[in-house]
Amino acid sequence: MLEQIQNASANDVQVKAMLRELVRRAIAGLVARQESEMPIANSDTYLDGIAAETRQIVAAQRNRDWAMAEHFAAGVAAENGIEASALVTPQIARQVLALMRQLHDLSTEVERDFSDPLHVGRHLILRHDLAATPEAFNPPMRVSDAVEKACDEAPRDTESKIRVMGKLAIAFFGDIPVASISLEQSFTFLHAVWMLPKGWGKGHGRNGPDQVGRDLCPLEETRQADEKDAHVLAEIMSLEHLSVPDKRRRLVLELTPRLTDGYLFVHRDMLNRIFRAALGRSRVGRDLDDGHRVIPSHAQLKRRLYKWHKDQKTACGLPKRVSRPKRRLSWSLEHVAQLLGSPIYLGSKSKKQRWRKATASDRHIVRDAIYWVPLIMLTMGVRPEEILQAAVRDVVRRDGVLCIFFGEEEDIILKTEQSRRILPVPKILLNLGFREWVVSKLQAGDTWLFPEIQPDKNHGRRSQIFGDRFRTLLKHLKLLCNREDLYAMRRTLSSKLMHAGTDTGTRQKILGHLEGTTVDRYYSDHGLLELRKILDSVDYGFVVGRDRRHAFPVITGTSTLLLPSLDVDVALTDAGDLAALQLRDSETDEVLFEAAVAGRKAPSGYPWNDCAPLQAAEIAKKIVTLARDHAITFPASEEATSALEHLLILAEEPPSQFPEAVSGPVAPTEHAAVEAATDINVAADMSPDADRGTLAAGDIVVCAFPSSRPGTVAPAPRPCLVVNVRTLAGRTHLDLAWGGPLTAASPAPYELAVSQPAELATARVDIPTRFNLRRRVLVSEDCHAVLQKRLGRIPPAAALRLRDCLTFAGDVSPVPLEEARSPARPLTIERRRSKSVRSQYGR
Repeated sequence: MLEQIQNASANDVQVKAMLRELVRRAIAGLVARQESEMPIANSDTYLDGIAAETRQIVAAQRNRDWAMAEHFAAGVAAENGIEASALVTPQIARQVLALMRQLHDLSTEVERDFSDPLHVGRHLILRHDLAATPEAFNPPMRVSDAVEKACDEAPRDTESKIRVMGKLAIAFFGDIPVASISLEQSFTFLHAVWMLPKGWGKGHGRNGPDQVGRDLCPLEETRQADEKDAHVLAEIMSLEHLSVPDKRRRLVLELTPRLTDGYLFVHRDMLNRIFRAALGRSRVGRDLDDGHRVIPSHAQLKRRLYKWHKDQKTACGLPKRVSRPKRRLSWSLEHVAQLLGSPIYLGSKSKKQRWRKATASDRHIVRDAIYWVPLIMLTMGVRPEEILQAAVRDVVRRDGVLCIFFGEEEDIILKTEQSRRILPVPKILLNLGFREWVVSKLQAGDTWLFPEIQPDKNHGRRSQIFGDRFRTLLKHLKLLCNREDLYAMRRTLSSKLMHAGTDTGTRQKILGHLEGTTVDRYYSDHGLLELRKILDSVDYGFVVGRDRRHAFPVITGTSTLLLPSLDVDVALTDAGDLAALQLRDSETDEVLFEAAVAGRKAPSGYPWNDCAPLQAAEIAKKIVTLARDHAITFPASEEATSALEHLLILAEEPPSQFPEAVSGPVAPTEHAAVEAATDINVAADMSPDADRGTLAAGDIVVCAFPSSRPGTVAPAPRPCLVVNVRTLAGRTHLDLAWGGPLTAASPAPYELAVSQPAELATARVDIPTRFNLRRRVLVSEDCHAVLQKRLGRIPPAAALRLRDCLTFAGDVSPVPLEEARSPARPLTIERRRSKSVRSQYGR
């Protein structure tokens, strides 16, 4: 840190820089004296002064009066980071006085003979690493000047990083000549940068337009973070009831996060640019030996990082410093559905407080950056800065497809050259009225798609301001997650495309990364129609419709199954195994399940003191069971997540959800095998007394369905789908469709397939199942002999597919399935003679 640098004794590089500056100033003064219009009469006085100073220097050297060096070099020493106390030490003062005698001798010869200082003093110039040219005697470049020069020579996106590094360098070193900074000082400086808090410099308080704010010192922020971390470390180390892994997990969560190793290398590269601007490539080039460098190479810095990491460990291996690098995850479908079902898209009560739910009288849907940017990132995978700086004229129609140009203008901010691309607008955005919205912008004379997001003054970027606003909104919506941020929406689309089988090159083209060969990048067209089909294949499950209260299409709902969320908290043993866990409802914080692993030492304090011991296999089975009805949020700690995932291997594997492939022609007996096949879990879980509750269309029940095979006596119990509920003669009847295992062959158009893991969990069936909508029976709701149990229900996505399957099935009349009754009476036929009719006319 700066205090260590300033309090340390002067190093060789600083002393050499000071002596070099003394030589530079002396010779530059001699050249300026020769080029001036000074009269010759002053020459004798000038020479007498030099001779007097020389005699004083000799006397000081003989008397060991080293304080004389401060008279000649105090100002230069301070500029090069040398304290006055270090300047008067014999090692440094001796060199200063000896150099001053040589400079006085040179000045005398130049003044007496009017010789060229660059020629006469050549040996002195070269000895101090100066060139015998007039340009070499310009004043040395200071840190501030080097920063400005490096910014002029750097691309615009790199300029802001250089300025940040320059601000740190001036705060640590001061505005000193760059040539006076040594390699070891660079290491010390980079270590101080490595110890900076992750959010340093952001508490300035100048976010508002009229706020004055305050200036922050990076040194002070690091000192405050060190004091806080020392207190946290002492407090956690004193908790004897916690195991070492639990202490490590708490330290990772509670210590102040610092800059990551990867970002330190970025800062090192920016510092290298600053030094190169001041010293040239001869001092910072790649081919230099380690001993001649002033900026450490990547290999040197990596080796030094190993030592720094070891120093930041306690005796028992616990961390004293954490970095918490951001590891983004794809947005879960539940979170996407919650976002798209929030007041942002369904209507808010206030135009400013977009998280407040709309009322009957106040309903606002504002189609601005908050509305469109998340949708565009989820469906097109662009970076936030790319879409925020898009202009209205960037939206074009090419090859019959509505597209957006990203990077059409040369002066916009792009991460890489591959970010300059054109992407088709997906159909879902067109259904939401994106084209009409752009046309309204064009008619209004707007230049930018999102003029409400202006570039910030410091970096000229829009994404920082928008990201802060969006995070605040997610916090109010209770959707804020460190791993699922705005930028993770790109990962979400990429993951969905990968699962759909899209090749890597196409995904890179969509995301704006380097892809393919030179032919692919420069000699191939965009393939807009193919890209449009690929982007349209991604389905997030939201439904677009019309609302009479709005003049544009809106999101009316989602077909994604929304499961309640559970948060997992775990305790670990000293060996890193799971000792106890709790599963809490994310909304109510209610504990749904808690247990301690039998045979392992669990913490005795709250909240683990009430956990009942269970076998590890029982705990794993319970978690798997809860996971069918809930979305499990794993712990943020990787160590805790690994321990929990390792425990789950003890749960028994459910029956395979993927039917075995059948090669060759299907045997004639397969139909009989499918007819006889029943769900093992269904048959074992039958209970005549089970509470079926009120059944409705879409429910799945266990029904003793009659077999179509001749000679079969007892109907086989199997899952059946309630297609409809009818009331006949005052009694409720259920229209049930036959259900059976899903085979390798594709289901028929009139068969509803339930095969996805989430759908199977909702339906409460363990294997992929198909329901034949042309094979149906009509059963009375009171027929307990046939209806045996209610399982689950098909999810909304399957309910939408059910409509199409019913259309293919056509008009099907279910076969009535009656209960066994008393023996029927014999049929009796009576013949009665009709009455005679007499004519009115009589006899």
